[in-house]
Amino acid sequence: MSERMARAVLGQLRAAAKQLTLYPLDHPATGEVLGKLQQSGNDLSRDTVGEVVLSILGDSLYENRSLLAHASLEYNKLLRDLQNRGIESISFEFPVSEGDVYDLAAFASGLSGDIPAGGTIRLNEGPFTRAELESDEAISGLRRSYARSLDVLRGVALAIDVDEGFDLTGATWAVEQLVEHTLAQPSASLLLSTMKSHDEYTFYHSVNVCILSIALARLAGLPEDELKLLAVGALLHDIGKVRVQASTLQYPGRLNPEQWAEIKLHPQEGAAAILAAAAPGQEVAAVVAFEHHARFDGEGYPSLVYDRERHFFSRLVATADTYDALTTRRSYRRAETPNRALQVLLQGSGSFYDPNMVHAFIKMVGVYPTGSLLRLGGGELVMVTRNNEEAAEHPEVMLVRTPDGESLETPEPYSMIGRTIVDQLTPAGAGIDPAALLEVSGFESA
Repeated sequence: MSERMARAVLGQLRAAAKQLTLYPLDHPATGEVLGKLQQSGNDLSRDTVGEVVLSILGDSLYENRSLLAHASLEYNKLLRDLQNRGIESISFEFPVSEGDVYDLAAFASGLSGDIPAGGTIRLNEGPFTRAELESDEAISGLRRSYARSLDVLRGVALAIDVDEGFDLTGATWAVEQLVEHTLAQPSASLLLSTMKSHDEYTFYHSVNVCILSIALARLAGLPEDELKLLAVGALLHDIGKVRVQASTLQYPGRLNPEQWAEIKLHPQEGAAAILAAAAPGQEVAAVVAFEHHARFDGEGYPSLVYDRERHFFSRLVATADTYDALTTRRSYRRAETPNRALQVLLQGSGSFYDPNMVHAFIKMVGVYPTGSLLRLGGGELVMVTRNNEEAAEHPEVMLVRTPDGESLETPEPYSMIGRTIVDQLTPAGAGIDPAALLEVSGFESA
């Protein structure tokens, strides 16, 4: 409950900071957004004696002394931006005033150089020392490798955007960490790969595709040295989208011919940038970026002028790419359930996708992939945490909502024996973020 309120504060702060950079204070929408930030700040601090302090330490966000692991990753860019503004802590004292909310949003957006002291919102007055916050419960290696991969993608994207050179050292280091943690914690990794971000879709999508590709390559028996090369290509497969206008990427309707032509250039743009940065032996990452939208039957884009079939890595990444894209909400379409995404892969098997990759992917994630939200015959809602290879209809699950609609703050293991699955819900439809339940799912180690 407390983490949910802190996440609401961060979400509204991000929205308010963005709003102030686009519209004046007297704009009706600005007042509405600031009002929501004020409300979320009050919700967070209302039942607390004294103040609630959100502290940022490295990759981690804390509420007072409690680590907020999911929020640390979900709002990774906002936390980085706050750190760049010199913000180490934000203190909220009930009732939060309207003026202080505006001052906070203006400072976070870079529109003001300071925030008045002594108000209901204060900066860098947190009472906790680094030693009091750091502990064995600090953000897990898996989540840290996810966060560092996001940072690498931002750095590469910035270099491409300003036509500066870069090398693949950072990407190589990041995927080595992802490979290590994905192989060590496959179920936790698959659950974390349900992480979504509307504001930084391409970056979060790319890390998710990398995790899914690593897991699929492991199933295919790739040796570790080749697996790391594959992972670099998977992480950077969509980096060419940096060259595509944001208005085109976020266009809510059917693209016109000019917009579609721009989209279709991103594989070439990405491949060219990667190839220029690659050291000898790393060129295959550019091949993955170039081929990930070329279909198994030779159609798709770009048109391939060579006779050989697409690279094994490209065919593998294309499968993971489609699955994650379909299960993510975009400005122009809703998110599909994991089961529906698998159906799309099956329907496209042999035309869009390599059938061997599709069947291997389904074997890996199971009929009900990790993170699936299932409505049972008794009305309860459960989340899949691990597949049961011997009985696909009985995956390991946790109860997240009781038959009478009560959401459990701490989900509980639940037996599927004798239960009937009647529906599968999207996270948005259920109002639940599967990746947010990773800490309490029982299989994430620090």
